[in-house]
Amino acid sequence: MTGYEKIKRVLDGERIGETPVMLHNFMSAARECGYTMKEYRENAGVIARSHIDTARKYGLDGILVDIDTCMEAYAAGVPVDFPEDEPARVTGPASGQIECLIEAMDPEKLVKDERVKILLEAIYLIKREVKDELFLRGNCDQMAFSLAMLSYGMQDFMADLLDEDCEEGIFRLMDRAYEVHLTFHKLMNEAGADMTSFGDSSCGPDLISRDMYIKYALPYHKRLQKDLSDLGIKTLCHICGNMDRIIEDVAGVGFDAVEVDYKTDVDRAAKVLRGRSVMFGPIDPSGMFYFGTPETIAAETKRVLDIFKGEGLVIGAGCALPAGTPEKNIRAFVETVRSFRP
Repeated sequence: MTGYEKIKRVLDGERIGETPVMLHNFMSAARECGYTMKEYRENAGVIARSHIDTARKYGLDGILVDIDTCMEAYAAGVPVDFPEDEPARVTGPASGQIECLIEAMDPEKLVKDERVKILLEAIYLIKREVKDELFLRGNCDQMAFSLAMLSYGMQDFMADLLDEDCEEGIFRLMDRAYEVHLTFHKLMNEAGADMTSFGDSSCGPDLISRDMYIKYALPYHKRLQKDLSDLGIKTLCHICGNMDRIIEDVAGVGFDAVEVDYKTDVDRAAKVLRGRSVMFGPIDPSGMFYFGTPETIAAETKRVLDIFKGEGLVIGAGCALPAGTPEKNIRAFVETVRSFRP
C-alpha cells in the first residue's frame, strides 16, 4: 500500500492496520537539502525537490507543502518582511482605513500574485513526480479571521472585536477575506493537491474566548466546509495552541481532518473527533522533535499511537518543525510508528 493509499483510506474512514505519517516540515526540509528560506520560497523546483527528497529519505506517507503564513496577506497589500533564512512575516497593517482593507481583499490579486504562482507550480511539480506514491496536502495559508486580523493589525483588530460600532465593518472585511481564501483552495486543488489545509490560529482559545470564536470564526469554518465539500475538495483545519475549549465546536463542523497542537488534551480530542474528523498531529515540534532525544520522541509517539489504536489518525507534528530538527529524532519517530501494531 502506498503512502497515498494509506492516507486516502484513513480519510475515508477505513481502519488500515497502521498509522500513516506526514510532517509539517518545510523549514527542516529546506535546511536538510541545503537551501535558505529565500532560495526555497522563490523557486518552485527547489520547493518540490526539498519535499520529495525528504519524504523519500524518511519514508513518509505524505507531503505537506507550505511556504509561510503571509501568502494571502501579501497579495492583499499587507507589508511583509522576507528574511534570508527565516519564513516571511507580516510587519504591520495594510491600512488604517477599513474601507481600504475591504477593497484590497480581492481574489483576483491572489490569482495574479507571483508568490502564489510559485507555490502552485511546486504543487504541480510534486504531483507530477510522485503521482500516487505520496499523498499531497497543499496549505492554503490563513482563513478569514486570521487573514482579516493580519490586514487590520492584530492589536487594533482584537480591541475592535469588542466595539459594537466596528462589528459591521469587521464582518464585511471577513466576508471579503473568505472569498480570497476560498479561491486559494480552488487553485490548490486545480494544481494537483490531494487535499487542502488552512490555519486559523488567531481564533483559538489562546487569543480569544470561546464565545468570540463562535461569533466571529465558526460561521466561516462551517461555510468553508460546505463550500469545499460541494466542490469535492477534502480539507483540514489547523488552530495552534490549546483547543480544549473549542474542540467540540470544531469537531461539529465536519472537516475531513483537524490538526491538533500538543497543548490540547489529546485523549479528549481523540474521543471528540472520533467518527467525525481524522486527527493530524499532535506531537510537539519543538519540545519533542527539536529539543528531544530519540528516546523521548519514541515514547511520546507510542503514547499517542496507544490512544488511537490504529484508527482516525495521521501522525506528525502539531505544527511546523524548526529548521535543524535532528535527523535521529525524525528517524526515531518514523521507526516507532512503523513498528507499532494496535
